Amino acid sequence: MCSLKGSFFKKNYYIEKFERRELKIIEVKIMDDTINQIKSHLRQIKTITGVENVVLTQRDGQPIESAGVWLSKNEIFGVCSIVSAIFNVAEQLHPATLNYLLIDGERAKILIAPIHTQMDRIVDYSSKAEYFLTITARLKVNLGAIMLSMKDTLDAIKNSIEYSGNDFKPPLRSYDENALKQVLDSFNVKEDGSYQENFSSVNINLNEEISTKIRDCIFDFSKRVPGVKMASISLNGGYNLLNVNLDTANTQSEGALSYTLFDTSKKIISTLKQTPINNVLIDCIGYSHFIYGCEMGIFSTYISRGQKRLGLLRLLIPQYVKLLSDLLIKSQQIETPPLNLNNLFDGLKIGD
Repeated sequence: MCSLKGSFFKKNYYIEKFERRELKIIEVKIMDDTINQIKSHLRQIKTITGVENVVLTQRDGQPIESAGVWLSKNEIFGVCSIVSAIFNVAEQLHPATLNYLLIDGERAKILIAPIHTQMDRIVDYSSKAEYFLTITARLKVNLGAIMLSMKDTLDAIKNSIEYSGNDFKPPLRSYDENALKQVLDSFNVKEDGSYQENFSSVNINLNEEISTKIRDCIFDFSKRVPGVKMASISLNGGYNLLNVNLDTANTQSEGALSYTLFDTSKKIISTLKQTPINNVLIDCIGYSHFIYGCEMGIFSTYISRGQKRLGLLRLLIPQYVKLLSDLLIKSQQIETPPLNLNNLFDGLKIGD
């Protein structure tokens, strides 16, 4: 009897082990099929005129798949982690309203768009996309035509991810050599190039005259450009110099977050295309957020969608950015007044 009982449990053990192995094989097959489907969809986007490279990235910065020009090992992980950082900052700036970002460089454009699925996280009643698509395009392409052409493909990628279930999202936070090789094998990898970045610091002295002119410039922009909800100038590092806020919903941390987003966007367009950045456009529900680099900082503005004329804005905003840059350059030329310790001590009433 004991022998029969032992044989029964042993048989059940092997059946369960076999079933687990079969289930594992099925899960791996679903994962492989999903990756192949996504690869095919990304190649379809790559065939759109003007598109050079497409990368699908997980929210935490893990690279999923790509199609297009070759990337080096450092570029693959660099691009994916930078995209993750950019979109997390953009969602912090524009919770529940963010549509996409467009990074405009001197020789190329980069579009970063979320792919919303049933696996999105709900944080503070807003949906946080788990996956992002990064598209590198040539400079003189029609963004609207690209987005229209890839609409059905984006839906197909979304359906592929949702069909695969939670198994599609591996919970990786670090990489051993095998995991690293597995990720890189799905990409076209080229040799790393050399890269060097120089840092410098400057001092500015804002006297009453220049401060007044900067304020007048920001106020003039807010009055002359229809639909302005907010306009601000922030110094390098995100230090807010002046903010004209016509919308109480805007956060006090806008300057620091906008500077972080712009500075990080410079890194991704430099990594992918080795080109300087011109501006960043963040398209949101009901309005657009423009960020332009200026001397020693950034100029940032929110403009209502109903009042927006994109071509006109791209002509107007750089003129004000040039005026602000000239004023900040002038502030560097002002000599720092010498420190008179006697006057300082007199003011503090030391020694009385």
